[in-house]
Amino acid sequence: MATTTKTKKIAKKLLALSLDEEGRVEETKVRSILESLRNDPPSNYRSLLQEYQSETRRYLPTVQCGLEVPQGVDDQVNQTISGKVNASQGNNFSIDSSQNPRLIAGYKLRVGDDVYEDSIDQRLENLRKSLS
Repeated sequence: MATTTKTKKIAKKLLALSLDEEGRVEETKVRSILESLRNDPPSNYRSLLQEYQSETRRYLPTVQCGLEVPQGVDDQVNQTISGKVNASQGNNFSIDSSQNPRLIAGYKLRVGDDVYEDSIDQRLENLRKSLS
């Protein structure tokens, strides 16, 4: 079933309703919208949900970053990286930080489709490539 222009416009409006004042997708607002749609489903319910999901997935990388750090790293490192990312990108990104037990030292940062990595594993891999 093809998605109509009207459905796309409604999905974009739903996404706009899902954002907080800083432009981030707010989970409580999304849940409220989904509950409202579930209680009174429109005729194109399935395609509207799919388009809403698609719009949200396209939007999230513009305001969210993923940061992986080794275990035992304090919040000071996360705050420093957050500040540098926001200063360089000119946005106010929400950074989802997680600990990766496979990292010995360094970090992996995902900003949209870009991945920045400065880890021991990556440095060793680069050294291996340069020596072969």
